[in-house]
Amino acid sequence: MKVLVTGVSGYAGFYGALRLAAAGHTVTGLVRHPEQPRLNTLRIQEVRLVTGDVGDVTSYRDELTAADIVVHTMLDKRKPQETDRALFAALKDLPARNPRRRFIYTTGCSIFGKLPVLVMDEKVEPNPAHPLAFRRTLEKEALAIPNIATVVLRPGFMYGHDGYNSVSADWFAMAKASEVVFRGDQERGWSWIHIADLAEAYRLAAEADDAVVAGEVFHLGDELRPRSLDVMRACVAAGGYTGEIRCEGPAKGDNISTWFNQNEFMTSQKARDRLGWRPRHAGIIPCVKPVYASWAAAQSSQ
Repeated sequence: MKVLVTGVSGYAGFYGALRLAAAGHTVTGLVRHPEQPRLNTLRIQEVRLVTGDVGDVTSYRDELTAADIVVHTMLDKRKPQETDRALFAALKDLPARNPRRRFIYTTGCSIFGKLPVLVMDEKVEPNPAHPLAFRRTLEKEALAIPNIATVVLRPGFMYGHDGYNSVSADWFAMAKASEVVFRGDQERGWSWIHIADLAEAYRLAAEADDAVVAGEVFHLGDELRPRSLDVMRACVAAGGYTGEIRCEGPAKGDNISTWFNQNEFMTSQKARDRLGWRPRHAGIIPCVKPVYASWAAAQSSQ
């Protein structure tokens, strides 16, 4: 199948495009800045790159029209709602096809905010006061696009390989600091997912029967649910940090300690049952040493 992936210079898009190409699909990646050295890996693996901006549909309309599957992986931090809605409008304007085009829309466990629910399934609605609750509105709009089979994927916090632009990479980098500070609720925790397991979920969502995925939301994460403080401790220890971790309250402007300062635990049972998805990695703490080594190797090659 012909697959268009947005945000291939990012974390999810990069590895999702590689997995889809390895599975034999014809993959085109949309990227704003094609000169980035890491993108040569995609070119080598037969992912064709097109320069464009998701918010400017004219820059990639031909690729969108030709695609059987559109995988949207990026969040425009400047104008997230306007950018995604430009894509939605373009999908809505495409002529109907049989079988329908498939739209795989990525959000995440951080959509929820503070809720009196320990482990969230796909039926739980986000706290409307949460700064990222607008993403649930966008999910609903994506699912309502006519003549398109939309599926929403909500991964946990990502880790693995080069750790590009991830919280885990930020914590690995702290290992060389003279002091490490954890901010926020010491008992909070998040669901995590290895980036290769997320990439496999993209493949499964792309190849599944229409009746299995159309109109559905799937959570993706392991079932370990560690405390964030314990994950940070494992990350900095893997990098050689032997000092104490000082704990402080949330800090203004630090999204990790404010926006994500709560449990964001999900169950992925639906993805296991419906998609046949199984995480192949043991979890960020059990895997932390090889994951750190992979991240460090990526840093040294830049």
